Amino acid sequence: MVSLFNKIIKHKLALSFLLILLLFISFGIVTIKGLLTVGNLTRTIYNHPLVVSNSSLNAALYITKMHRSMKDVVLANSPVEAETALKTVAEDELTVYKQLDTIRDTILGREGESLERQTRHLFSNWKPIRKEVVRLLKSGNKQKAILITKTKGADHVSILENKMLELTSYARKKATIFLKRAETSQARLENITIILTVTGVIISVFIAFFTTFRFMKSEKLLLDEKSKLQKALDEIQTLRGIIPICSYCKQIRDDEGSWEQLEKYIHSHSEAQFSHSVCPTCMKKHHPKEYAKLFLDKKQKK
Repeated sequence: MVSLFNKIIKHKLALSFLLILLLFISFGIVTIKGLLTVGNLTRTIYNHPLVVSNSSLNAALYITKMHRSMKDVVLANSPVEAETALKTVAEDELTVYKQLDTIRDTILGREGESLERQTRHLFSNWKPIRKEVVRLLKSGNKQKAILITKTKGADHVSILENKMLELTSYARKKATIFLKRAETSQARLENITIILTVTGVIISVFIAFFTTFRFMKSEKLLLDEKSKLQKALDEIQTLRGIIPICSYCKQIRDDEGSWEQLEKYIHSHSEAQFSHSVCPTCMKKHHPKEYAKLFLDKKQKK
């Protein structure tokens, strides 16, 4: 019984520890998955909205510088000043294209890709206007070049800057979405972590209580079994070995050399009790009349 009880305890303990192991494995998997999700969203925020937003702002800044440089071109007092300003415009143009390329390679979503194409197209269409201004300056028509710069050129730059703002706004909107996702994932991860931690603590406490309770119960059972066994051993008195008995009077010699009656010896060495009677042989020998009367009555009754 004790062995079966111990086997049951071992099986239940093994299942309990297996449950804890599975719980912590699940906790690790969920935690790692959550951290990877948050990490991916963080990288996405960095690689997409922030890069696009910064590139849009830089492109808008250099477009503004190009427009200012075109004003310097039409207001130049000498051909050297005009060439220096045109050189600055060409350098800033390369920078703007570089920023647009970064936006094109980084931006996410069809709407973002469409905005990048529209912005690039607008920027490319500004070049013919600038060429017309330069052509008018070289032909000596400075006033018309100034007029185009102030009207047609300025209007185009204004549209271009608005489109750059749309790109920046789109990138910030995406950043907000990804940030909310990251916050949601982080909150979910925190909740799951708290739930799993509390569950693990509860299960651990339950297993500790269960183990202690079962151990105490098993120990009590063992003590009871031991007590019963000891009590049985104390109550059992056995006759062992060779017993020296007289061949005539049937007295028995004890360990001290004294001779005792058979009844007294057995009574002192066991729990047996004697109930004296007379066997038929002895009755016939010692009490013939009673014997004859007893057995005669039995025969008549038959």
